[in-house]
Amino acid sequence: MNKVNAVARREYLAIVKTKTFIIMTILMPFLMLIFMAIPVLMTMIRTGTTHIAIHDTSGLFVENKEKIERRNDIQITFVEGDIEVLKETFMYNFDALVHVPNFDLQYPGGIRLYAEKQIGMTSIRFLERQMEEIIEDARFVREGIDRALIDRLRARIRIESIVVTETGERTGDSVISLIVGYLAGFIMYFILFFYGSMIMRTVMEEKKNRIVEILVSSIRPFELMLGKIIGIAGVALTQLIIWGILGAIMFAFFTVGVVPYMEAQHANTEITAEMQNNFSFQLIEFVREPGAINLPGIFLLFMLYTVLGYLFYSTLFAAVGSLCDDDMQSQNFTLPITIPIILSLFIMFNVIDDPHTPLAFWASIIPFSSPVVMMARVAFHVPVWQVMLSVGLLIVFFVGSTWMAGKIYRMGILIYGKKFKWRDLWRFIRV
Repeated sequence: MNKVNAVARREYLAIVKTKTFIIMTILMPFLMLIFMAIPVLMTMIRTGTTHIAIHDTSGLFVENKEKIERRNDIQITFVEGDIEVLKETFMYNFDALVHVPNFDLQYPGGIRLYAEKQIGMTSIRFLERQMEEIIEDARFVREGIDRALIDRLRARIRIESIVVTETGERTGDSVISLIVGYLAGFIMYFILFFYGSMIMRTVMEEKKNRIVEILVSSIRPFELMLGKIIGIAGVALTQLIIWGILGAIMFAFFTVGVVPYMEAQHANTEITAEMQNNFSFQLIEFVREPGAINLPGIFLLFMLYTVLGYLFYSTLFAAVGSLCDDDMQSQNFTLPITIPIILSLFIMFNVIDDPHTPLAFWASIIPFSSPVVMMARVAFHVPVWQVMLSVGLLIVFFVGSTWMAGKIYRMGILIYGKKFKWRDLWRFIRV
C-alpha cells in the first residue's frame, strides 16, 4: 500500500504544481460563466441597423405608423411612387423594400419583401408581428370591439409547484431545478471525459517513453495503475473543492450585491402573474427561499458520484492506455467507453424536461450513464431508494471494472509494437 501511496502522491504533485493547473483551476469558473453568458449577450447585441422601406398601397399601415414599435436596429420609412420604379432603385438607400397591396382585411395576403441580400429572420418576424397587430386592431374597430377591454379580460396564471416529502410540503421551482440539474449533469460529463482521458494519456506517455519498464521492476502493474487513478482523483477533488469555494463566493456576491438591486427594481411595481413567470423574479425567490432544492444534499451527492463515476471510468481508460502506443490506435478502444458518456449527455437533455420517465429511471440506474443522468435528476427530488440502488450498482461495477482493467493493464503495459485486437482483451482477462 505504501507503493500505491507513493505513486498517487507523485501523480498528484506532478500535476497540481504546474502553472497550467493553477491558472485553469482559478479561471475555469469564470470561463464557464462567460461561455454561458455569451449566447445571451449575443442575442442582446445588434451589430448594425437594417433600413426598410414600406410602400403601402392599402394605406392601413401608413395611417397607423405610430403604433409600430421603434427599434435601434430596424429603421422603417414609408415611401410613395411607382412600385416598379422603387424595385429598381430602393437598394441605393434601403436594405429592403416591402410592398403592401390592397388586401381584404379578413384575408390579408400578397405582402412581399424585396432585397438584394437575404434579410435576417429576426427583422422579417418583427415586421410580421407589427403588421399583425395593426390588422387585428383594424378588425376590432370594424367589429366594434375594444382591444383594451380584451387585454384586461385575458387571464394570466402561475401554477405554484409544491413538492410533497416525508417531512411535509415544500415549495418547488421547476425552472431553477432544471438549471441546477443541467449544470450538475454537464459538469459531471466534463469530469468523466477530461480526467478519464488524462489517466489514459499519462499511461500511454509512460509506456511510449519506456518509463514503465523501470517502474514495474519495483512495483506491481496493478499497484501502479491504482496509484495513478488515486493520484488524479486527488487532482479532481482538489479542483472541485476550489471551484466550490469560488462558486460559493460568487453566489454570496450575487445574493448580497445583485439580488437587493433586482428587488429594488420590483419594489414599486405591481407583481403580476407575467412577472412571476419571469426568470429574474424566480431567481430572487430561489435565493431568498431555496424551497425543495436541497443544495447541500445535491453537493454531497455530486461529490459521491464524482468519485465513483471517475473511479469506474478511469479504470477503463487506464486499461485502454496500456494497450496503445499512439493516439490513432487508442481511438479504436476508447469508442466503446466514450459512446456511453456522450449518450448520457443526450439523455440528460431529455431527462431535465421530464425527470421521472422510464428512460430517466433506467439511465440513472445503469452505471455507464448514472453519474451524469442521476445528477441531472436529483434536483427534482428523486426517491432515496433509487439513489441508493444507483450508487450500489456503481460500486459493484467499479469493483468489476477494476478487476478486469487490472488484468488488461498487467499484460498490455509491457507489450510494445503490437496492434491489439478485441480478442486479445478476452485472452488477457482469462489469464
